[in-house]
Amino acid sequence: MTHDPEDSISPQTPLVEAAAARLAILAAASGGDLDQLATAARAEADAQPAMAAFVALGTRALLVARKAREESAPPPESAARVVAALAAWRTDFVTAGDEIVRRAVELVPTSGWIATTTRSSLVERALLAAHAAGRPVQVLCSESRPMNEGRGLATKLANAGVTTWLAVDGALGLLLPQAGALWLGADAIRERTFVAKAGVYGLLLIARELNVTAYILAQRAKFLPDRCRRLTLPRRDPAEVWPDAPPRTHVVNVPFEEAPLSLVRGVLTEGGFLGPREIEDAAGLAQVAAELREPSPPA
Repeated sequence: MTHDPEDSISPQTPLVEAAAARLAILAAASGGDLDQLATAARAEADAQPAMAAFVALGTRALLVARKAREESAPPPESAARVVAALAAWRTDFVTAGDEIVRRAVELVPTSGWIATTTRSSLVERALLAAHAAGRPVQVLCSESRPMNEGRGLATKLANAGVTTWLAVDGALGLLLPQAGALWLGADAIRERTFVAKAGVYGLLLIARELNVTAYILAQRAKFLPDRCRRLTLPRRDPAEVWPDAPPRTHVVNVPFEEAPLSLVRGVLTEGGFLGPREIEDAAGLAQVAAELREPSPPA
């Protein structure tokens, strides 16, 4: 009942929507049973352990199911409440993304040159929206090995008529002097850090030295308090990097890393732009169901 744990390149929105649909099916079949939903919500979060939206999604379902249990609601009513809550969460998440894309046009630098890395669906949509609005958008991006998501981004932008320069990952920093801004997606926003594709930390350090302003585009559903310890930075199959590596060569495939928010100007959310103190407050106040606060025990 979980999504594909090997999927590290699909945009987060369709992955979360699919998880919401699975939880809704379970809620309907189980009569909104809290224990079954808790097990399923943990499994969904564990399948993509670096992505905070799965914790937020599970939290919404579990809080509603717990309230229904406390009120002794009959199973059909409990199920209906959870299904409705999940549908509302999905709508809110998608609407939030649309609003961020709309607001991002205001962040386009005068030069139009924007750097990015990997393939954030929000960043991609924002770049395309700015181009469609007549802004002089030109993009610097990288391959994002080993899965090469950046090539998909470059292809989409080029097909839309956006001038795009693609570099190997290690060379993107060499192109940053040309950028007026650095736009990044995020898998999770903590109180003082954020989780994104490995390589972002180094890129941000270069951007700081060059005085290139960096922004994150992220829904509030990706905000998590530090007290939630469920998020982890998993390693992936070494064969993705080098399928026929010679013996005694230990290939390390770490797709995500955590970087300090002090290196970015702030986060653009559906509610507007948040600076460091506002981010800390928003993340610290984010709700997390008790069942999702701690990591699952080892199998």
